[in-house]
Amino acid sequence: MNQRQINHLEMFQTTNDYLEKQAAVWNAIPIIGNYKNQLNTTQLAIKQIAADQADAQVHIGKSVMGFKKTIAEKMDYLDDLLEAYGEDVGNAELVSQAHNSKTDYVALPYENFETKVKQVIGLLAANLNDMTDYGLTAEQIEDVKLDLDQFLASRGKPRSYQVASRQATQSLESLFEQGKECIVKLDRVLKRYKRANASFYNGYLSASKVVND
Repeated sequence: MNQRQINHLEMFQTTNDYLEKQAAVWNAIPIIGNYKNQLNTTQLAIKQIAADQADAQVHIGKSVMGFKKTIAEKMDYLDDLLEAYGEDVGNAELVSQAHNSKTDYVALPYENFETKVKQVIGLLAANLNDMTDYGLTAEQIEDVKLDLDQFLASRGKPRSYQVASRQATQSLESLFEQGKECIVKLDRVLKRYKRANASFYNGYLSASKVVND
């Protein structure tokens, strides 16, 4: 990928992450969820193609620590979901395993970090069907798996998951066009919040801005 594509991919990811964290604001409007899911599927497909390239770690534009911090932030959010579920069902062991913050993850040595992330991914996958009401999706798990594979590749280690893309046969160019179209659709439908919830709307505008474009 070229730098322009990398910038757009980072924007797709930032936008998707922001909307996931702000789901309570918009989840009563299904079309927003549809467009967000389309964006997430597209950015996952782009990341998979990049991961399949021999120099994926260069194309994604992050250092080993950069990948670690990205994964830690996502795991912080997913651990919160898992911890809430564990508390609701009275599973003290699950609560204990899920009680991790971004800072906790970043502080772990690389090998321990890899082990912990894999462990929690396994718990999330095992409880996915029961956690949909908590906001957990299969796409979120796939996304963090891709990031972990790229983290491993950047350290010269074999990937663990080899996540298959649903759109592997598509070109990067067509996928980026799909992603941009998702953003255009989200722009239109989220304008309703311009006055109704200015803080959320301005946050969305910031997340969906392409850096250095």
